[in-house]
Amino acid sequence: MTSVSENLALIKEQMALVAKGREIQIVGVTKHQPIEKVREAIAAGVTQLAVNYAQEGDELRLQIESAQVEWHFIGHIQSRKVKYLTEYSYVQSIDRLEIAEDLNHRLEKLDRAIYVLIEINIGREPQKSGVFPERLEDFLDRVSALSNLKVIGIMAMPPMLHPVEDRRIYFKEMAQLFKKFKSQYHLEILSMGTSDDYLLAIQEGSTMVRLGTCLFGRRSF
Repeated sequence: MTSVSENLALIKEQMALVAKGREIQIVGVTKHQPIEKVREAIAAGVTQLAVNYAQEGDELRLQIESAQVEWHFIGHIQSRKVKYLTEYSYVQSIDRLEIAEDLNHRLEKLDRAIYVLIEINIGREPQKSGVFPERLEDFLDRVSALSNLKVIGIMAMPPMLHPVEDRRIYFKEMAQLFKKFKSQYHLEILSMGTSDDYLLAIQEGSTMVRLGTCLFGRRSF
């Protein structure tokens, strides 16, 4: 069994082959991972970590207590869980205006601002969250007007097609959206690509990948 540091070294080596000199941010997805592996990732140089569940994330952040880590929330946002999101550095899954407005209001009270990414339902899948591509510009307008949310990019999870190559068309569409709105809304991050398709995503323009299994190993459950 390889260590987290060995996995990270291999990931960086593979990324370098397809990134063509571009810097790609690695976000470690901690979902169901043992605390020891999360600490090992930090020791290996991973400075961005993500959680899928708000309360689980609160517990993990308290256990880690590392000033060098930036925390991302990447899960679906339930209305009653918005109150748990104010301490994150990034929220990558903004997809409803009422959620954005609630989060902004809570941050105003704390005199704090955070970075947010708009989640795109790039495959237009009915069971998934996310803004449809054709509604993105209007949604960007509305969320960008909220002073305590700093819109910094867009994020998506494409349909889980196999072979993985079949997902390329969705990564291409995300890259086109990113290019279209990058200047107008000062977007910096195109967050797409997970353990089984991150190299494909990078080939198509991803600037940030969200890695769980390939970084930490198989989940504990």
